[in-house]
Amino acid sequence: MPANSIESLRAACRSTRYRRIAATASEFVRVVWFCSRTVVFFGVPTETVFQMPAQKFCTDRRSFLAAAVAAASAGMVSAPSLSAADVVPVADGLMRVRIEIDVKGNVKVSDNALASRKAQQTFPVTSKAVLDYEERSLRPGNADIKSETVAAERYYHTASSTGVLNKSEIAQSLRPDMRHALVRRESLPETIYSPDNFFTHSELSLLRSPVSSVSVNRLLPGAPVTAGDRYEIASDVLCSVLNLSSVDSGKVDSHVVEVTDDAVRFKLEGDLEGSVDGVGTRLRLIGKMTFDRRINTCTWLALGVHETREIGKAEPGFDVSATIRMVRQPLASPVAMPAKPHAVAFGNPIPPEHLYVELQSRQHRVGTMMDRRWRMIQETPAAAVMRMIENDQSIAQCNLRPLVTLPEGKQWTLEAFEADVRQTLGDQLGQLIEGDQGVSAQGLRVLRIVADGETQGIPIRWIMMHFSDDAGRRVQATFTMSGDKVETFAGNDAQFGDSLRFLEREDLPAEPSPQSEPLAGQVESSLQIANRPSDEPDSVALPGDPPRVSDLN
Repeated sequence: MPANSIESLRAACRSTRYRRIAATASEFVRVVWFCSRTVVFFGVPTETVFQMPAQKFCTDRRSFLAAAVAAASAGMVSAPSLSAADVVPVADGLMRVRIEIDVKGNVKVSDNALASRKAQQTFPVTSKAVLDYEERSLRPGNADIKSETVAAERYYHTASSTGVLNKSEIAQSLRPDMRHALVRRESLPETIYSPDNFFTHSELSLLRSPVSSVSVNRLLPGAPVTAGDRYEIASDVLCSVLNLSSVDSGKVDSHVVEVTDDAVRFKLEGDLEGSVDGVGTRLRLIGKMTFDRRINTCTWLALGVHETREIGKAEPGFDVSATIRMVRQPLASPVAMPAKPHAVAFGNPIPPEHLYVELQSRQHRVGTMMDRRWRMIQETPAAAVMRMIENDQSIAQCNLRPLVTLPEGKQWTLEAFEADVRQTLGDQLGQLIEGDQGVSAQGLRVLRIVADGETQGIPIRWIMMHFSDDAGRRVQATFTMSGDKVETFAGNDAQFGDSLRFLEREDLPAEPSPQSEPLAGQVESSLQIANRPSDEPDSVALPGDPPRVSDLN
C-alpha cells in the first residue's frame, strides 16, 4: 500500500476515538456518571456507507473503528457540490453505535439536599466510558415512516466506565445477562429497561447516553441546503437529542459548513437552560455533525459541552466539561441482538414490573426490590436510609435499623411492637391507624403498624415494619412522609415488605476498596453543582486535528 494511503488511513483512524463518563459502584459515586448525560458527540467530517458483511462485523474496538474510518477517508476526496443537497433522512433500521466520552470537572455536594441546594463540598472528577451497541428502531405498525422513533431495542457489546473521584478510583460495567435492553421515548428523559431482568441504579446511570442515537437525525433541517446556510434548532428537538425534560431558554444554531456529493457537514453552537427530571441545568456547546448522502442518515456527531447542573434531591450537582465522539453504522442483519424485534405495546405504559431496581444495604445485609424512585442515600452501622424522589420532590423516606438478634425460634408479638412504636413516637403520636402481621413472599415474619401524628405542626404518616426470620435475625423499617404525600406514596410499603430479604455473604457484590468509598457523606444523595460564573470562558473546544493511531490503544 502506498505510504500516503497508509498515512491517510492512520489519520482517519485517529479521529475515531470516543469518550464517556464513569459510573460508580457506590450510590454517591454512581451519580458522577449522571454528569455525562450533558455531553454530546464529536464526529469526523465525512464517511461512507460500510460494506462489511454483518456476520464478519467484529465487536473488537480496533476492527470496528478501523472499518469506520477507512470508509470515512474515502469520502474526504469528494469534490464540493454547487447545487442544493437534500438532507432528508430515511428511517433508520438496524445500526451499530459506538460512543466514547471524556469528562473532567467537579461534583458538588450539599450537606442537606432536602433543605438547601447550596454546595458545602466540592470534589474533582475525571472519567472515561464506552458504549458499543446494536440498535434497532421500533415504531407502531401504523406509524408514518418519517415519524420520530419512540422506542428502540439494544444489545450492548460493551458498556463500561472508569474514573477518579477525589483521588479515589471508580469503575462500573454492565453485567453480561443485562446486555439486551429496550428504550422507550414517549416521555423524556428516555427510559431504559430489561425485558428479562432488573437493572441496578448504577447500571442505569452507565447506560444513560448524553445524546440519543435514535434521534440524532432530528438535528437536520429537513429541507435542501447549500454551504453557508444557517438555521436554529427547535427546542423540542434539543430535548429529544440531548435527553432533557425541558428547554426553557437559549438558542442553538446549525451552520452548513460544506456540501459534497457524498456528505453534508454541519457545525453546531449555542447555549441553553433546561431541566432533567425537575433539576435545572445550563449547557454551553459546540459541535460538528456529518450527514451521509449515500445512505441518507447522520453517521457522525460530536459536541464539546460545558454543563452546570443544580443539586437535586436524588443526584449531586456538577460543573463539568466533556467531549464525546460517536459513530453510527448501518447493519444488514443483527450480530448478537435477537433476529426478531421485541414486541412493544405502544400506547400502553411500560409494565411496572419491568421498572424495579435492586436496593441493597451491605452493612445490614438486607436487600429489596423497589421502583426507580427509591434511592439508597446513606449507610452507617446504625442505620441505612432510602429516599423516594419523583421529579426532584421528596415523597417519603425509609430508615432501616438493625435490631438485636433474638434466640432461635423466638419472635416478637404485634402487641410488643405496638408498645415500642408508642414509646418511640412519644408526644408526636396522634393515633394508631392500623396494625397487622403476616408472612412475606420471602418467608419472613412481618409486623406492621400505621400511625398518624404531627412534627412541628406538620401532619406526618409513619409506617413501621418489623421483619424477622426463624434464625432470630431482625430489622425494622420506618417509612416517614408528610400527610399530603400519602396518596403519592401509594402503598410502597407493600412492595417493600414482600421483597425484603436477608442477604448472605455471597449475595453481596465485591467489597469496595477504601479508596472507592463515598467521600462526602453518603447521607446526602442530592449532590449539587455550584453556579458557574457567567464570565468564565468556555473550557471545551472541539479538536481540529484527528488523534494519533496510538491513541486507540
